[in-house]
Amino acid sequence: MYKKTKLSLLVSSALLAQSAFSMQAMAAEEAASQEAAQETSAAPESHSDMERISVTTRKMDETIEKIPLSISVLNHEDIENKGIGNTEDVSKYSAALSFDVGAAPNDTRPAIRGLTTERGRPNVAILVDGVDVSSESLTLAGGGMTANMRLMDLQQVEIVKGPQSANYGRSAFSGAINYVTKRPSFDFGAKVDVNGDENGTAEAALLVEGGLTEKLAASIKVASWETDGAYDNPNNGEDLGAGESVGGALSLYYVDDSFTAYWRTEYSDEEYSQRPVVLRRSMNQGTPADMATNPFATGSLNVDGGAVLLPYEEGADCSQAQPYWDSFADLAPFVPGATPEMFAPCRPFVAGRLDGDESEIDLSNDPRTGKGFSGTEVENLRSTLTLEWDFDNDISFMSQSSITQNDTYIQEDFDLTDYSIWALPGGIPEYFIPPVTQYGMSSDSDTGYEVEQFSQEFRLSGGDETLSWVASVLYWEESMDVEFGSQWWMRDGVDVPTLLAIFAQSPYTSFITAANTGPSADNRATPLTRDTEHWSVAGLVKYALTDSMNITLEGRYIDETLDYTGDADDRGFLTAHELDNSQIYDPTIPPFGAMVPNPNYHTTNSVSDTEFVPRVSLDWQVNDTVFTYASAAKGFKPGGVNTADGNGDVSSGEYKPETLWAYEIGAKAFSEENNAMVSIAAFYWDYTDQQTPFTVVDQQTGMANTATINAGETSVTGFEMEAMWLMSDNFTWTTGYVYSDAQYEDFNVSEAIAASGLPARISKVDQALSGNAEGDYSGNQLPLSAEHSLTTSFKYTQEFGSLEGFAELFGQYRSKRYIDSGEKAYLPEYDEWDLNVGVIGKNWKVIAYVENLFDDDKIKSALGNVDYGFFPNGSSVPWGTQYTLPQPRTAGIRASYSF
Repeated sequence: MYKKTKLSLLVSSALLAQSAFSMQAMAAEEAASQEAAQETSAAPESHSDMERISVTTRKMDETIEKIPLSISVLNHEDIENKGIGNTEDVSKYSAALSFDVGAAPNDTRPAIRGLTTERGRPNVAILVDGVDVSSESLTLAGGGMTANMRLMDLQQVEIVKGPQSANYGRSAFSGAINYVTKRPSFDFGAKVDVNGDENGTAEAALLVEGGLTEKLAASIKVASWETDGAYDNPNNGEDLGAGESVGGALSLYYVDDSFTAYWRTEYSDEEYSQRPVVLRRSMNQGTPADMATNPFATGSLNVDGGAVLLPYEEGADCSQAQPYWDSFADLAPFVPGATPEMFAPCRPFVAGRLDGDESEIDLSNDPRTGKGFSGTEVENLRSTLTLEWDFDNDISFMSQSSITQNDTYIQEDFDLTDYSIWALPGGIPEYFIPPVTQYGMSSDSDTGYEVEQFSQEFRLSGGDETLSWVASVLYWEESMDVEFGSQWWMRDGVDVPTLLAIFAQSPYTSFITAANTGPSADNRATPLTRDTEHWSVAGLVKYALTDSMNITLEGRYIDETLDYTGDADDRGFLTAHELDNSQIYDPTIPPFGAMVPNPNYHTTNSVSDTEFVPRVSLDWQVNDTVFTYASAAKGFKPGGVNTADGNGDVSSGEYKPETLWAYEIGAKAFSEENNAMVSIAAFYWDYTDQQTPFTVVDQQTGMANTATINAGETSVTGFEMEAMWLMSDNFTWTTGYVYSDAQYEDFNVSEAIAASGLPARISKVDQALSGNAEGDYSGNQLPLSAEHSLTTSFKYTQEFGSLEGFAELFGQYRSKRYIDSGEKAYLPEYDEWDLNVGVIGKNWKVIAYVENLFDDDKIKSALGNVDYGFFPNGSSVPWGTQYTLPQPRTAGIRASYSF
């Protein structure tokens, strides 16, 4: 049940009233307050946002208004006041950044400027102090869960747009998010932060820092967080979206005349319940009474859920088609009253605008415990040491070493539903209908991940106002060990004896002699491993052509190898039938043959790629205010082996590398006189060989599965703008806007299958979604890519006496986003607003907030999925749509106290 109380309405109303009252009072005292502020040195922290923000994106000290690339920065004050605690929060405050979560919590998918990804390594790198902590899940898409922002005392968050492989080395294919932590202060002090909201959130953090000697400072931070989430599972009353975490971080900072050292170590232990996720089905299972009109027991179309029938053969008319009757077309003459139109070649899909609410939540219990599945556990340890030497000849040397250890365990309801199907074990003799049972599965996601990363970079830099340079060597490795333990079992309502009797009648299914009715308490997991070894060398040269014009040449040579191992178990629905691929039948063993170890059971594979990625930029400081630039950069993402196909066989499924060429021209203006800054950029990205999922059908068995192929070409054309204006000493307006036209220029599934050499054929799914026989999606918008994105903020600040008050209204807008490559189902456009009202003293701060002020309930994150609970024709799984319920209006208070 949706945990919506009257508290949020009361708090939001009170905040708006308080804000309006405070604005009037503050305006009346404005002149006196401004005069007092000029005369006193005891005023609280300044609210002026017109600061020159320093960044080290190109491994040199620069400010954002004079760096020839597009970059956004969330400063320390933004992070504190807005309670930014994860990457999803960061994406909320950047028009260029989106964030979606796929089939599991570690299926994280950040995207920049609409260049989304559904397979392979995420396009956006996640870095902490410049160290790449990005990963890629095995068994699923997405980037893993390796960063806990609640433990980071952040100086700022940098969102860099465009390929940054030359700067960051590995994963910054289309951009990067860099979390920059604060160095410990030499002034002794402590700070307490607390936060609570109406959904049972209770958060507390303590930071203590100070100088241990004249040259050594230290800080320690401990933090805890818990929340009950905003929704309940109606099937058991348990919290959804709940979580808790505890952890600590220790930092040491040593400063000498020519040497600095910064060491930071953090540890966190996190637990999360299942998410408020819904599967919108395209088919209903019906009832036994339907046999009078539906002798094939294929169910009915979920019209109320937005399902439609789409033809997989061009020209087919689906207006009178019965779902999945095409699978029984040979029996059409024997069905009384049937017409050929009922057997038209059509398939069901959820289409149109996707709306939903908590009434559709239908997550099942774990049959072994009678309770909900446990959710997600994450244990993370990270340690980084940065050493820097400055020499007399303006040369600096830096060594940065980092290790990450991450253990993640996920156990969730994978099929996302708890409905029953039906059977008629006795048949209906009077109508000559034999025993019948519907067929479907229940399943869980039960997988453990052990990840170890090591990064070592050596960097040498130097130069003067005419010529500056940077040289870098990077070594990065990761080992990921996975215990893939997902299980499948018969859906409630299946009659197992009838099912096995039906299987025995066909030579294609007669080998199936068992059907589990529940998950095993003694599950044998399938081991999967991937070892990644990366090394690269990079260089940057910046040359002043004139006093106001510079050219910068950058490049990195990349060498990366991925080694895979895995046992060739099927972890898909065949696990419900107890099939053991570790043994095969050898008919040559007398007298009647025997089962022997499968020589192809333990599989291995290896993929290696090398590439040189250049970047060139030209910048011109037009005058003291205006800075312009033009750039061209290459991004590169290595290939790999598909492990999201429901088995541990890694001997096949290779996909090729991806390449991105990005072209950009931009201008930035920073005027302290006019209290304004603005940056604009126009960009064109040419993306080739995009790693994309598709449904493949085995030519011998006819079984469908998911594979990864490389789409031909994708383009992104767009425009970006960010601006800030201090309209007065009290009023600040900021905004950001991105227009992004991201579309497939050339994506033909049939051609891609032929080029890949896979022994497969195009599926009816791709033929129906694309609307043509070849599965050609060319010209369509990338899934989950918004054409228009906007953020805006209105902030009023007023000093009165020794205090400072502020009120800020922040809004974000995203236009329609398609969920599938065929542009059939889509997420509606939405705008969402947050309100913060706070009072700041000399060493304390209290902020009351309402997130999602107007309680917008539109679905904001979804993906195409399938409904494993019901196989209408006994072999095909219907298409569905999985979506996550949005955060409702949430009121709370956060506060901090320094001493």
